[in-house]
Amino acid sequence: MNVKEKKEKFIEEIEEKLSKIFNKYTISTIFFIVVIILNLPKSSTTIYNLQIGDIAPKTIRATVNMLVEDKEATKHRIEEAMNNVPPVFDYNSQLFSNTISLLKKALFSINNKDNSKAPEKTFFTILKIKPSLSLYKRIVRFKPQDIFGPAKDALESLQNYYIVDSVRSLYKFTPNKIMIRDIKNPKNEQLLNKDDVIDVTRAKIIAYNNLRDTVDNAILRNTIWDLISQLISPNLTFNSLATQQKKEEASKKVNKVFFKISKGEIIVRSGDVITKADYLKLNALNSLKQKQNTYLKFIANMLIFIIISIVLFKIYETTKAKKNKWISVVKTLAIIETLIIIQLLIFKLSTYLSNVISFSNVDITQRAILLGMPFAVASMIAAIIIDFELAFLVSILFGITSWLSTSPEMASYIGIYVFLGNVIGIFGIKREKTRTGIIKAGLYVSLSNIVFIVLLCLLRNNDITKAMLIDLIFGVTSGILSSIIVSGLLPVFEFSFNVTTDIKLLELGNLNNPLLKELAIKAPGTYHHSIVVSSLAEAAASEIGANPLIVKVGSYYHDIGKIKKPMYFIENQTDGKNLHDKLKPSISALIIKNHVKYGVEIAKKSRLGNYIIDIIQQHHGTSLIKYFYNKAKENGLDPKEEDFRYPGPKPQTKEAGIVMIADEVEAASKTLSNPTVAHLRDFVREITNKIFLDGQLDECELTLKDLNKIVDSFVKVLVGIFHHRIEYPEESQKSNESNDNKQN
Repeated sequence: MNVKEKKEKFIEEIEEKLSKIFNKYTISTIFFIVVIILNLPKSSTTIYNLQIGDIAPKTIRATVNMLVEDKEATKHRIEEAMNNVPPVFDYNSQLFSNTISLLKKALFSINNKDNSKAPEKTFFTILKIKPSLSLYKRIVRFKPQDIFGPAKDALESLQNYYIVDSVRSLYKFTPNKIMIRDIKNPKNEQLLNKDDVIDVTRAKIIAYNNLRDTVDNAILRNTIWDLISQLISPNLTFNSLATQQKKEEASKKVNKVFFKISKGEIIVRSGDVITKADYLKLNALNSLKQKQNTYLKFIANMLIFIIISIVLFKIYETTKAKKNKWISVVKTLAIIETLIIIQLLIFKLSTYLSNVISFSNVDITQRAILLGMPFAVASMIAAIIIDFELAFLVSILFGITSWLSTSPEMASYIGIYVFLGNVIGIFGIKREKTRTGIIKAGLYVSLSNIVFIVLLCLLRNNDITKAMLIDLIFGVTSGILSSIIVSGLLPVFEFSFNVTTDIKLLELGNLNNPLLKELAIKAPGTYHHSIVVSSLAEAAASEIGANPLIVKVGSYYHDIGKIKKPMYFIENQTDGKNLHDKLKPSISALIIKNHVKYGVEIAKKSRLGNYIIDIIQQHHGTSLIKYFYNKAKENGLDPKEEDFRYPGPKPQTKEAGIVMIADEVEAASKTLSNPTVAHLRDFVREITNKIFLDGQLDECELTLKDLNKIVDSFVKVLVGIFHHRIEYPEESQKSNESNDNKQN
């Protein structure tokens, strides 16, 4: 092991140890401790001995944050909790196993001479299906084993599916998930997405496709299908009693809802009569006795902790629901929590400066300083690195935080001001995720601030004054400072958390990138192949709602590993010599497979980011290198299929799946000559179906609808590529089939 390898191994060991230490719980704990330290509240020892009907001797304000129960909101929360309980379905995991057993018994009862009843009646009685004499006559023409084998395979293909009578019936329930429990072990419960459930019709299609692939005899196939189509039934049944019990349990777990009285809020004014509501609020203040000051701080800290916990839980839920396979939950939490701490520090610094500057300068008010704080930093960076939804959640968080942390006379409009500015900032970033787009987003925030300040002035019937002009100047400064800070911090976050933003992707997508130049020089055929793949993949991604930028740049680099040994790949062989002719098939397959390994190593070394690394690693999945596998068999060897398969994993995202299909289609399209539009469509669909049937798309989120759209988009691009030699008549001669000697 050389020095370089030792260094890489040492770094990997350090990273592995750090990942075990800094899990989501450790990161969240550190975050909460920092937030609590930053928000240590002050307590008050005032006690008010007033009763209902008394006259308030003075104006009384809340000296601490406090909670008062809102019974109506509590009731609403209970109803909401009950509505959000997933419906319970009983799952019969042995349904198809039992059906197969009954089918075997029925088929082999046909020739049972001891059967006293009519054999057809016995047959259908065993299966518990509607008798059909015509079907029975067709069945007896064949041997029982001829029917049972394919029928068993077709029914077994449904073992791992969750089947209901009608998928539409699931959507009368509010939750996106259902609770399933095994009828043999009711305590064994699990949540299941509605999208993971199919109906009987879909199950029959799956079973029929299996039958069609395994039985060539049409008469036998139709006979088996007419029989087993009656045996396919739901293995999930709705349990209304269990569902109601779950709802009752959920209602008991609901915590009471409290409305918050903020520090500084007026409880009662001087001379007012104390009402029941006033008394409840004053009583809440009185409960905080002087001797409990230490506990007051602790309770206040815990309130902040709970609020932040709820927000982070929502962030975690959003990330999980989106199944973001590019950025882990731990990394997402670390990024968001770091951003929140940075923004809180900016808030604290702005508050401190507002107190200092307004004290020494009469013209510059505390309000003006707060209006000028760069409050959109965290949300804009979150929108760039992660997604719009999390950035919007951060906007809500900071709108509330700024509202709670400012004085009562400014709290309401500062909270709205901060929230709207954040939302405008992330909308600006969403439209254009570039370095220039950051500056534009900052200007949008400044414009939003100007509009808000002017509208606020008009609503209060104030004339244009020097104070208002100062507020406008600071409002403009807020957006500009936000964009400057974001531009400075973004590369730090990209490097520190090793994340690839759209901005970085745009930079990597520049064809003048040194790595792409090296590919063009050392492997020109691969370079050209990658450019065409990017065109196909980008068009498909735009069509199905995936990220076109990820697939485009990922396609540029997906075969970057071929730089190591370019001449072992057919697209780079210009002299007609094939270096594989002198190698064993197993060695050739190893060389072909290793381009994925080399690609990942190059991508990590060049810090291309997870998007591109995953596409490089997954663009072949676990597919078989058919040419060398078949060559090994032709040489009289007994090759193991796993030795000729790529190491994987299979594509985990839509983007990786698109690149896989585009890669196969582009490579195979080189064998086409004088294709027609219809031929191109059949050609692309055939390749897509082969990939699908090989199971390579099982772990990504591509649906059959997506695959159809991908095929159509590929055809449009290929028509552009082959436009000079496409024949448009429908009855043109079919082209040659794809060449299996594809070595990419």
